[in-house]
Amino acid sequence: MSLFRPLLILVLSLLPSMMMGQGQQTIKNRTMLIDYGDRFYADAYVVPVEQPDSAAIAVFFRMANDFLSFTKVLSTGEVRGNYSADMVVSIELRDTLGVIRQRVRWKDQAFTNTFEQTNSKVDFHYGWQRLVVGPGTYVITLEILSQKESNQKKIKLPPVSFTPRKPTRQLTPPVFGEPVSVNGKEMVRLFVFSNNLPFGPASARALVLLGDSVETTYDYTIKQMPWDPRDIRWWKVGDVAGEVTSERDRFPRVASASSSDAAYLEMVEQKVPTRPIATVEVDIPLGSMVPGKYVLELVRKGTSDTISMKFQIVWEMMPFSLRTIDYAIESMRFICRDETIDSLSAGSAVENREALMNWWRAQDPTQATTFNERMAEYFRRVDNAFFAFSTIAEPDGAQSDRGKVYVLYGQPSDIKKNLTNKGSQEIWRYDTGIKQTFTFEVNDRGYYKLVNVR
Repeated sequence: MSLFRPLLILVLSLLPSMMMGQGQQTIKNRTMLIDYGDRFYADAYVVPVEQPDSAAIAVFFRMANDFLSFTKVLSTGEVRGNYSADMVVSIELRDTLGVIRQRVRWKDQAFTNTFEQTNSKVDFHYGWQRLVVGPGTYVITLEILSQKESNQKKIKLPPVSFTPRKPTRQLTPPVFGEPVSVNGKEMVRLFVFSNNLPFGPASARALVLLGDSVETTYDYTIKQMPWDPRDIRWWKVGDVAGEVTSERDRFPRVASASSSDAAYLEMVEQKVPTRPIATVEVDIPLGSMVPGKYVLELVRKGTSDTISMKFQIVWEMMPFSLRTIDYAIESMRFICRDETIDSLSAGSAVENREALMNWWRAQDPTQATTFNERMAEYFRRVDNAFFAFSTIAEPDGAQSDRGKVYVLYGQPSDIKKNLTNKGSQEIWRYDTGIKQTFTFEVNDRGYYKLVNVR
């Protein structure tokens, strides 16, 4: 047991450097076995066109590699990758009576270089389609026609309205993205996350079309909403407040820099003299916010006229070992003393979650942001160890001796597998960080036990 009592400060200080990878990859990433659900997202928004009684609905979507069916590329002249997958998406637009107004078949190809990438849950491919519509309210349904077997084959988006002759304050739901510079131009890289914001980026921007006939100033606030009973609770964050002015004749447009790797919007000057319409841009300090539900409120200056828009911040790839509080605390025995574990698990589930978050906040190397890289890396290792070292004898690989070493020190520089007169043996060598070698041998119960450290 003493082999697993490294000093807490040593282990935690090693995590940032070992997150960068160590030489050759000797332990495969098995988190692909985790079911995060179908990784297919879409968003739609309305943009004005010059014709007074028409508008364009821009539909964006993204899908993860593991959601597609890749095959080996046989052509020797193909330079885009070694594996390809057809991306075929049916986009259907219906009015409020259920009548199909448009149906478009969108098609493209996705490429990867390695077989491992074909099962990636973090690599995405993007697509978009522009639909020109007349006045009305529409429901858009997207269906992937070339996906793997899945329970989810369709996405139905919230209704999108275009009512130029009807007075209204908010014309579109907010569009969320990350402010970036591409080739010297200021743009917004769209999240395309089913109207959610991802947990992790430092900043975000919301674009909203309003029915303003003149430039109008608004006070805005972003407030954290109360937790639901089944929510994974973080901590309370303060309100965000500021002032913005809507801009006439300035609207978002799909940028030419958009590709299957990312979708961008750029702001362009466009005259729309025949109807009241303007754009509001609200910067969101995403790096200081935690997962949960929020509301963005715009209050027209000097009035009580309020526009409210709800959204969520979601940790898209939150480690599964962190989602269940009892298992998360138990997994921390590798780096915490028994009395710390007892303290973290002494209360209710809500109290224990709060205690766990506070403990990790104290270890956060980047206190300026709420995304805790050290906590994320630790529990990602727990997830991977669970699968990578799972055997019939040791079903929870994270609790095995190999799993403990992997969680504490990350990817070894080298692994040697031998067959001795005692049975199977593994020797893990770390050339950086701790600079130690660990030897594991299978005992008569089928467990890989740590027998030597040097």
